[in-house]
Amino acid sequence: MMRILLAGLYLLLFASLPVSGQISFFGEEPKVFTGGLLLGLNFTQVDGDTYYGYHKVGLNVGGIVYVHFTKSFSASMELLYTQKGSRGEAIIESPAIGTYVTKYFMNLNYVEVPVLLHYTIHRYDIEAGVSYGYLVKSDEWVLADQPVNIDPVANAFNKTDLEYVFGLSAKLYKNLYANARFQYSVGSVRPPERIPYRYGYGNDGQQNNMVSLRLMYLF
Repeated sequence: MMRILLAGLYLLLFASLPVSGQISFFGEEPKVFTGGLLLGLNFTQVDGDTYYGYHKVGLNVGGIVYVHFTKSFSASMELLYTQKGSRGEAIIESPAIGTYVTKYFMNLNYVEVPVLLHYTIHRYDIEAGVSYGYLVKSDEWVLADQPVNIDPVANAFNKTDLEYVFGLSAKLYKNLYANARFQYSVGSVRPPERIPYRYGYGNDGQQNNMVSLRLMYLF
């Protein structure tokens, strides 16, 4: 995760160095309201399963509206379609077929509404807040030497997820910006009693853990 986040921060810092012209992130005299479009990728894992690493890659797409209180302080609300989940592999010795690789797939697709506060300095913007997500679709399955029973009712995920959000944006060129963001679930997305047998770790359920790298175009 740290490598992905650092790579995103380096991208923001160095890609914005050649930019000249407007001093402020939004321009010298930002409008009261600013709107834009967002497109990027999520790199996710789910803490509390038996795998680790940001191996699940998904879309992060939607729109954003800012309201500006001063040149430096603003708030924003987004409406996003965002794909999260988990991917895992393990090498297993089976008495039936010998050595093989078992694979685990978890897909969690949300409609998400982040609400953030922003502080801008020169061409950079620091953001923090919370994000409410509603689960619109989930899939979970295992490829193994023996069938693994995952019941969509008994092993169901929570329909909602609240996450805290921290991020950094940088102006790239004119109306184009780059954004790196970290999100983590405040509570659990699935309690321990609903996690499939042998596919859970710990007693606190499961939490979404995500790093996003996005492009933003503001009108």
